[in-house]
This record gives sequence, C-alpha cells and structure tokens, in this order.
Amino acid sequence: MLEKQHHPGDAVDTSYVDDVCMIQMSPTVSSANTPLEERTERHLRNGARLGLSFATPKTELLYCLPLTSKDKGKSLSSHPPLRILNTTIPAKRLIKYLGVFIDESLTFIQHATMAAARGHKILGSLSFLRHRSHGIPAHIAHHLAMTAILPAMFWASPAWWTDMPAVSATLSVTYNAIARWITGLPLNTRTTNLITHAHLPPMAAYLDYLSLRYAIRLHFLPTYHALGPPRSQPNTHSNLPGIHHLHNLSKHLVQGKLEDRTATSTVPGVAKTTSPNPDKTTRPQQLHEEWLRTLTAQTIVIYTDGSKLENGAVGCGWAIYHCRNQQLHLPENGRCNLGNRAEVYDAELHAVQEAVTAVLTTTAARASVFVCIDN
Repeated sequence: MLEKQHHPGDAVDTSYVDDVCMIQMSPTVSSANTPLEERTERHLRNGARLGLSFATPKTELLYCLPLTSKDKGKSLSSHPPLRILNTTIPAKRLIKYLGVFIDESLTFIQHATMAAARGHKILGSLSFLRHRSHGIPAHIAHHLAMTAILPAMFWASPAWWTDMPAVSATLSVTYNAIARWITGLPLNTRTTNLITHAHLPPMAAYLDYLSLRYAIRLHFLPTYHALGPPRSQPNTHSNLPGIHHLHNLSKHLVQGKLEDRTATSTVPGVAKTTSPNPDKTTRPQQLHEEWLRTLTAQTIVIYTDGSKLENGAVGCGWAIYHCRNQQLHLPENGRCNLGNRAEVYDAELHAVQEAVTAVLTTTAARASVFVCIDN
C-alpha cells in the first residue's frame, strides 16, 4: 500500500493499521504541497486497486513551522491550498495522530495539557477509594497509579517528551496530585518529600526511563524498518523530540565494548580499582575468597539471586552476611515469589531492594556494604 516511489531523504510514509501519515520536508510551504499532493493521489489510486478507500473528510493537514519562521504569524488561509482529488484540505494548528496532539511548532504543550487532564480524570474516578489515611492501603493506591493513571497520562511519551519547562510544569501538577492521593499528605508538603513518601520516581527521570526503554528497542530494529535505530542529527534543535533525542539518551549504551573488564570506577569517593581477572584465567571462586579475607570488621556482604522456571514462575533470594574475625556470619536471609508476570531481571532487582532495605532497618553496626549480584 505504501510502497515508496519517492526520494526517502525528504519524504516519509508510515501507517499504523488504518492510520496513514505522510510527511514532506521542504524549505517552503508551497514547495511541499506539490509532491505531497502527488504522493497522496498515488496512494489513493493504489488503495482503489486493492479495494481500500480513504475517508477524505477525516484527512488533516499540519504545517510544522519553526518558532523563528517568518510565516509563523500568518493566517492559515494565507498558505497555498492543498487539493486532493478536487477536495481542498484545510490546514490546522493542531492535529491528533495515534493519541498524540501535534502542534505546528512541535512544542507539545497542548498535548501536555491534554495528557494532564486525562490523568486527572482517571485520578478523579479512583479518588473515592482512598482519602487521607482511610480507604485502600497506600501500596494499592501506588499500584493503581503505576498501572492505570500514569500509562494513560504518559501515553507515547517517547514521541513528545524532551523535558521542556512548559511541558514539565503542566504535567507535574497532576503528577503531584497523584502522589498526594497515594500518601494522603496535606497540600503544604514539600514536593520532594511528597514524591519520596509516595514511592514514585521523579517525573522527569521516569519519562526519561520510558524514552530510553523505547530507544533500546529501536536499536534492535532491522535495517529495513521504517523507524530504524536512533541516530544523531546535529542540525536539529536539541529541544525537539524525535529519533535524535532518543539517540542522545541511548548513545552511551552503544559506544565501545559491551563488556570491558579493564575499566575503572569513576564514582566520586570510590577508589579506582582494576578488574582482578581481566583475562578470565583465574577461577572466580578463588578470587572471591581472596577478596573476602581482605574485608575489615563490621563489613556487610549481601548475596542476591533471581531465577525463572520453565513454567514462568519467578522468584528471588538474598542472604546478608556480617564480617567478623575474617569470617562471614549469616544473621539474615529471605526469599520471595514474584508470580508469573515478572522477568528474571525484576527478580534480581527485587532481591537487591529487599536486602538493602533489611540492612537499612537493622541496628547492627556497619563499616561498608557490598552487594554481590548474580547477573
């Protein structure tokens, strides 16, 4: 249906089920209209041969103009008309495509307003379940927020999130209201305390995480895919969303070797240490036992492990050892079943979280804590 018959450098055709999007890059509006009309009519003819028809009344047109463009302040009627099979398609300031509101300058401020309103609406439908300290427990409210409110509010965020102040300010009002509903804390609570007690990540960090997760998926797409892997576009403004923004988030993941055993730590306050086994010639158990004998008293060593069985069941375990007289003593251990909906990486992280929480809530003296992760 969308077989390319044009230069791919200045034109892109994509489709999700029956929603078709055609993009034409051009220095002026008038020079973009002619190839866009030709391509659209070609697709209409291809669709007629395949028994597919387009709904012309649903067709929307958007001219994306930079904020510095001299045509920015002009009336939309002043632009040359776009005619498809003797039908004039009027231009708009805002269109909706796959649930995302796209404005002519790609600021996505209007979309942020719509997304915040959507999240507030869902929060309002759930608010009766919990008021202050009454109703469902806080952890159930947190679960509802992460599974019902935030996914709707942050729908398709990798396409529009760039941490612009105007977008962040609009979304943070609803995000803080969700945290307040989870915790039941009063209105005058500091935002940092509110987010912390609600066990929510900072909003910007959470949206960056969603974008990074999507960028990683793009890196593994086949070369012929319409999107392709994230790539750098140095001539594009840094505040604009797109593939280049996802590239900036994920470029550190694809540079250099995936495993470099000669690297040293760069964390402030941590001594730089080289790998004791760069060539993998020594047995790991021997190296580990030698390292244990160097630990000082009151050192805590945590061991964690996660696993997934063939039937899909996921679980994890952890053990907390205290070092005394160059020997390890086991005061505490635990295990947890995470059901059939988690992955082994979730289990690994959950074991670390549970073990560290146990260490932080104990009164035992500790000089330092090491976490040995089997992953």
